[in-house]
Amino acid sequence: MKKTNRSIARATDATEAARGLSRRGFIGVGAAAVGAAALGFAGCAPQAEGDKAAATADEASAPAAAVEDPWAGFRASDYEGKATETADVDFCIVGSGASGMVAAVEAAQNGKKVLVLESQDNPGGNGMFTDCCFSFGSPQMIEGCKKYDLTVTPSEIIRSEIELYDYMVNPLLWADTIAHSADNTAWMVDNGVRFAPTTDYYSGTLGKTPTALMWEDSFFSGGECMMKPLFAAAEKLDVETRVKTRAMALKTADDGSVCGVFAETKDGVLEVNAKAVILAGGGWAADTDLLAEYGGYDMDITKTSCAPGSVGDTLKMAAAIGGREEAKARGYMFGNLIDGISSYSLPQYFPAIWVNEDGDRFTNEDCGELCHDYTGTAVGAQNRAYIVLNDAMIDEAEAQGNKDLRKEIEAATGGSSKAVFKGENAADLAKQAGWTGDFEQTLATYEEYVAKQSDDEFGKNPKYLASFGTGPLYALMIHQEIALSLGGIITNRQWQVVGEGKKAIPNLYAIGADGQMVYLGLYNLNTSGGHMATNVESGRYSVKHALESCF
Repeated sequence: MKKTNRSIARATDATEAARGLSRRGFIGVGAAAVGAAALGFAGCAPQAEGDKAAATADEASAPAAAVEDPWAGFRASDYEGKATETADVDFCIVGSGASGMVAAVEAAQNGKKVLVLESQDNPGGNGMFTDCCFSFGSPQMIEGCKKYDLTVTPSEIIRSEIELYDYMVNPLLWADTIAHSADNTAWMVDNGVRFAPTTDYYSGTLGKTPTALMWEDSFFSGGECMMKPLFAAAEKLDVETRVKTRAMALKTADDGSVCGVFAETKDGVLEVNAKAVILAGGGWAADTDLLAEYGGYDMDITKTSCAPGSVGDTLKMAAAIGGREEAKARGYMFGNLIDGISSYSLPQYFPAIWVNEDGDRFTNEDCGELCHDYTGTAVGAQNRAYIVLNDAMIDEAEAQGNKDLRKEIEAATGGSSKAVFKGENAADLAKQAGWTGDFEQTLATYEEYVAKQSDDEFGKNPKYLASFGTGPLYALMIHQEIALSLGGIITNRQWQVVGEGKKAIPNLYAIGADGQMVYLGLYNLNTSGGHMATNVESGRYSVKHALESCF
């Protein structure tokens, strides 16, 4: 990427970086796998009577302490013969968020009968709260690069993404997304989606490339600018969207191919017969138990702002028929918040220092200057994390946009949240916060770095090194807020769900946050809007593949 007017460090003040925070930036960390691959998908197809008898005999002789079925309640056998209603369609799409509605419109534009199942009262899911979409090669992107007098190439984007994740994500998915991006952008505009005139850096400051195409209205206006136009396009194409209809199990034929869905409604069980099923359920970040199990989060200090329907049903449905899942190895969108403090952007105030429950400093506090999600992974690596400020810093942070910060700190100090503490000096603050290590030494060492304007420990930018003086001092405990899980159902390049041996399960696809295969650990802003671009890419191209292979 040829840069002429922009330094790598991008000399922006902490305030502007802070103002770029959005719900997209929320999420980080992951861990190891649940192991459903052992449940081969062919074995979940309807069995002959002899096979059933043999299985029953085997179960009778099995040890009493048999392993509990992790996917109980998500198998077709739980619903077979119980249908109170049936529907015959070409495409059954589970989930009405961004990727699901893109897939619905694409399929209907190709003349197919489409049914969208949505578990909640209203459609839209997490798509209602988005802010931008990566765009490459479009007229908007060309103008955006002109603004900064630079050239961005596909190879630079792809290399940046895969190096961040130690080459553990599939670069071909990024290659496809970039190759189709200009057409995908035009397709969205043709379907009424309203974008800003040109791409930009995320919030004007964040990320490595000016390829974030914001919605026309404002941050978080994805509902108005994207989802409502897609709903209108789907309605014109006679797409049927059924709300309060929770998909629970996949139907399979004798050969293991998927042939429909069972769903629970207020009136009973809906049986859908379909030539292709697309899972677009938005992941599982609305389920606190799954966040603890899959993400390893301490839910005592973690909250979720994910759309309420994203509870992992689709992952369980796929795993129940042998679909591979790596829920413990995927990524998250997240942010850092403080009980009693309204500002989302305080962790972007870089002159502060961060310490853990031992009172030890653990990172360069300007780690979020390029990508605010890095602050989440840094915090997530500790059991507890605190922002430490003095009076001058509170005043400066308020001036930089953290409105009413002092008033909120004073109200929260010693309050029921136990998240905000005040001490007259370092020793007193450590006592109030309950830190077990030597915070006095931590602060003394930091003051040495300030004096020589060199952070010898973590390499913080010298322009953010500021003295804490003698006190008083304030400590604000950070908690994380999860907005979205990213991936978990393993797919191939065509967005097909794969089973044992990475063999595709016929007629089954996972898209958007369900089948997101380009992030691990965190959602980053190297290439802003990448998740939304993948929503569009997976929505359209899963349908294109299904049209060729399922009909």
